Amino acid sequence: MTFNISVHRSWWREHGPGCVRRVLPPSAHGMMDDYTYVSVTGCIVDFQYLEVIHSAVQILLSVSNIFVSSDPDSPLLAFCK
Repeated sequence: MTFNISVHRSWWREHGPGCVRRVLPPSAHGMMDDYTYVSVTGCIVDFQYLEVIHSAVQILLSVSNIFVSSDPDSPLLAFCK
């Protein structure tokens, strides 16, 4: 997540479901050569929602891992031994 505070772009903005990515050349002469302009159209879901869902899944997995690892009779812990 970049929170729009840097020049870094969200991976989900360009690779979300249904998104069509097109790289455009810089329009103004003298712009930074290493910065590419990307046009993205046709996304099914806005990238902000995908970032929130992605973060929520990561949080749920980490919290569930805490509960599994704290249960001494967990079959997952027996598998790891």
